[in-house]
Amino acid sequence: MKKFSSLATVITFCLFLGGFAAAFFLLPARTFSEQENRRLAEAPAFGAEELFSGRFADGANEYVADQFPLRDVFVKIKSAAELAMLKRANNGVLYTKDQLAVLEFDSYSSRTEITKNADGFYEKTVAAMAKSRSADSAKAGIPCVTLVPPRTIDVAGSTFGCAGHGDALFAALEANFAPEAGFIDLLPDMRAAYENGEYVIYRTDHHWTTAGAYAAYVKVMQKLGAGENIIPREVFSAEKTADFSGTTAARANFPVYTRDTLEIWTLPDEADYSVVADGRELGGFYNREHLNGSDKYSAFLDGTHAITTVTKKSGEPRKKLLVIKDSFANCLIPFLAREFDIVALDISSAPAASAAAKEYGADAILYVCNAENVVSRGLLK
Repeated sequence: MKKFSSLATVITFCLFLGGFAAAFFLLPARTFSEQENRRLAEAPAFGAEELFSGRFADGANEYVADQFPLRDVFVKIKSAAELAMLKRANNGVLYTKDQLAVLEFDSYSSRTEITKNADGFYEKTVAAMAKSRSADSAKAGIPCVTLVPPRTIDVAGSTFGCAGHGDALFAALEANFAPEAGFIDLLPDMRAAYENGEYVIYRTDHHWTTAGAYAAYVKVMQKLGAGENIIPREVFSAEKTADFSGTTAARANFPVYTRDTLEIWTLPDEADYSVVADGRELGGFYNREHLNGSDKYSAFLDGTHAITTVTKKSGEPRKKLLVIKDSFANCLIPFLAREFDIVALDISSAPAASAAAKEYGADAILYVCNAENVVSRGLLK
């Protein structure tokens, strides 16, 4: 009887492993995870260089982890188990019921080296990026403003008793930007607003809220000498969409947390502006169809595009603002468009700001690159 029981255990175990192995090879590979709100790894290219450099092994590990059968189920089980064991972090995300924050980031050390899941940054590379941005600003010869929106952990660290490295990061930026770059340190004001209970960052997403973007808009307008034209906050109407769950929640997959409310701030003049993204007329600053999907933040300017332009359809000619941006600028641009015609270029593919400003005849440059991109991808260049 004991021998039969042992044999049954072995057979069951083999069937279990065999079933998952068969499912891995038979099921079609997924390209996107709705639950985690991210693209999944693709099968790595194979070659002698990839094999001996280790890139093939790393790529294969990521591919197997992302394509494992029933991955979504196991991810949820793991996150629930972490909370059940009174752990307050999962997959590099810190947890409280009313606020989530990423603590671990890939840390960009050079063009060929990245430290995975690091709680820190490389000061030398951050300094080099700030100096490069400063040199390009000086070369442009027109007013420049540089925004580095802080990360959630930089703003809300007191909630977790963990300040992260935000103060050191922004001190390094402040020390290495030249005046020509027009660097604005947003961290003190955003942290103070958060501590005062203001809703300037999302609970479940890495972006700032519309209120946070408005605070940045005020700073930009003042820096560009247009402070007298700032639109008062109280004249906007807020369209609210509840049940917003963003990228941070998707990364952690905690079973219980407070969801966000996404706000679109509107004025009656939206029809006065032409918004064109990659050659396609959007019909306004917002694509509200995204509010019904998982990626609600893409309602702002229809998400990421290589080039987006905003012009006023009639009236006196206006100054042109070139915006080199990541997604944080998407909810900022509708505010600035009331003052400037805008050419916005995606930061990951944009040329040097000085060259782009000359090409598009810009009168000023705004550079928006959030702190996570500075640390993880080295986009501040």
